[in-house]
Amino acid sequence: MNLQTLEHDLRTYRPAGMENFPGDFVWPRYEGLSVGNIPATIAQLLGNSTVNLLPPLRADLLAGLDEDVRRVVLVLLDGLGWEQLQRMMAKDEELIFHQLQEQGRLLPLTSIFPSTTVNVLSTLRTGAPPIRHGLLAYELYLRQWATAAECITFSPIVDRGSAALVEWGLDAETFLPVPALAHQLSIQGTLTYQVISNHIKSGALSRMYFRGVREVYGHYSASDFWLTVRRALHEHHAERCYISAYWSAVDTLAHLYGPRHETGLNEVRSLSYLLQRAFLDNLSPADREGTLLLITADHGQLETPVSQAIILTEHPELANMLTLPPVGEARVPFFYVRGGDLEKARTYLEEHFGEQLICLERQTILESGLLGPGEPYSEVPHRLGDLIAITKGHATFVRTEEDAKRLPGRHGGLMSQEMLVPLLAVRLEDL
Repeated sequence: MNLQTLEHDLRTYRPAGMENFPGDFVWPRYEGLSVGNIPATIAQLLGNSTVNLLPPLRADLLAGLDEDVRRVVLVLLDGLGWEQLQRMMAKDEELIFHQLQEQGRLLPLTSIFPSTTVNVLSTLRTGAPPIRHGLLAYELYLRQWATAAECITFSPIVDRGSAALVEWGLDAETFLPVPALAHQLSIQGTLTYQVISNHIKSGALSRMYFRGVREVYGHYSASDFWLTVRRALHEHHAERCYISAYWSAVDTLAHLYGPRHETGLNEVRSLSYLLQRAFLDNLSPADREGTLLLITADHGQLETPVSQAIILTEHPELANMLTLPPVGEARVPFFYVRGGDLEKARTYLEEHFGEQLICLERQTILESGLLGPGEPYSEVPHRLGDLIAITKGHATFVRTEEDAKRLPGRHGGLMSQEMLVPLLAVRLEDL
């Protein structure tokens, strides 16, 4: 496998009929070159069926690392894009990722669409593409509750953090229409363990994802994150099992300061040091034998300056064509248009913002393959709205000027900074 050839392919590929898509967009590669293919890869490595999952990663990507695997440890570093990691590694030769690359493999994959945490994690936790799981974006109109909701805590967007939808009857066990990966593995005899912050381990989203997980290990901070991963591996090194761990700080800092701010490199340096000292240096031979470590991300980020923001309150004519403010993502807004105004709204978006976004109708998105293969879950068309915009460059589409100022770094769209993510794979017995 040639790394440069792979990256060039990821950056330039277009399916038939989409050759005229903007040249700097990256198409999600559900057929075997995306993070969405990791669940089936894990299932396959551990001797489980991959039926009803997206296909495994292309075979050559992990060739030579995939024999006699008994345990997989997957660490997801939220928001650590491929381009961001490459910049950091070029600046700091002491990062542990250099050594792990030499002993294993470091390569790019695509994220999926939209390139946002709740969507990507839903695929990683189920093996199903967005078109089948339906949890597409941070904000969605959920018609069961006639509410535009924030889908991390499942709260109305006017009452963020309240988790009100749970009080209104949202059932975390049944909300996703597809089974969790942990459940699918458990019925085949492979146990799953999860490492996650105590702050979020009991929320509705976590409960959706952890269906079938044998044990959830909570941690409090960076200092005990890798210790907890090590403890989970040590306690179960005699089993054929899957251990998943999630770390959010890279994404949080990039949102707050921007993805090129020095806090990002400082965070990765901290992760690198603790990965070495708290995890790798203290593993026993039994912990290492047959264990494959995978480190990846759900998406990257790019800078979103206020000067590039499209602000809805500055366009009352467009606002009057909508039944509610746009939901979805600031990088991929979903528009619900008043009856009879669809063409008028599309024309307005294209004439006023054609340099900053492309505008597609719902059916075009459903048929394009952007949301992956398969029949759409029945709620997906309702959650997409009537028109979907995909912003170009560093543009965003927000409701107010305050929203434009809130986050200097964002993601969700198809630019390479958002869409290319790393996959680091290494056998622990080789270290």
